[in-house]
Amino acid sequence: MRLFIAIPIPQNIKDYLCDIQMQFKKCDLFAKWVNPQNVHMTLKFLGEVKEEKIQSIENVIKETIVDFSALEVNLKEFGFFPNERNPRVFFISTDKEEILQKLSYILEEKIEPLGFEREYRFKSHITIARLKNRKNIDCLVRKTKQITPDKSFPVDSIILYKSTLARTGPIYEEIFKSSLKV
Repeated sequence: MRLFIAIPIPQNIKDYLCDIQMQFKKCDLFAKWVNPQNVHMTLKFLGEVKEEKIQSIENVIKETIVDFSALEVNLKEFGFFPNERNPRVFFISTDKEEILQKLSYILEEKIEPLGFEREYRFKSHITIARLKNRKNIDCLVRKTKQITPDKSFPVDSIILYKSTLARTGPIYEEIFKSSLKV
């Protein structure tokens, strides 16, 4: 099964991102927009995993979060991967980058013995769209400068998700959830 570890996004932020997407869609981009109900903040993509490894992954998640407390994260600014000149992913970043990056890197270190490669390339963000080409990117960039994100949300749990690819888009199923200490 295809798995990833992520921070869930609360419904009020999903609704906010849906509203923002509607504004950006007016640019008529050649893009695959992320279903707002599927947004999350990926900590580690695991890929195809055999079912017998799930318990060990759950244990790693529990071990990793023991030193982390719940925190409030603010949406920060819009950005592009790899960059604005060659945009492939359109996202919204968050603050608390250092804490979230540390969480991701410790998770990678602890999960490596289970056969998962370390990447060390975490950037706290929520993907809004995957861009297929540069069509109307100038419009998108202009709009990003007109909108200042002003929402925050709690980061109080980590979830192991199963991702099933479907014609209509991925379907995410919660496999395991572990709460950060309050």
